[in-house]
Amino acid sequence: MEGRRDTGSRRWYWLLLLPFVGLLIPPIYAHEDPELFGFPFFYWYQFAWVPISVAITYFVYSRTRTREAPSGRAERPPVEAEPGRPTPGDGS
Repeated sequence: MEGRRDTGSRRWYWLLLLPFVGLLIPPIYAHEDPELFGFPFFYWYQFAWVPISVAITYFVYSRTRTREAPSGRAERPPVEAEPGRPTPGDGS
């Protein structure tokens, strides 16, 4: 089909809900044990979601981005100099 963007499936967006589910339900992580490097589970569990969320976001982006450059982009018309003025980029 002409005019249709070549993108991945929109179902990948559902993965973006994982960080919300993992962090917005405190009973999942509202306890101290197990500790990691002296940090209670409550803290390191939340911190672990930072790189996980970045990885999920990048993965979803890579699966849903436009595959080809969009066609039909307007080209910039060439800049014409006024009489007596130098053209841009000629070093004058």
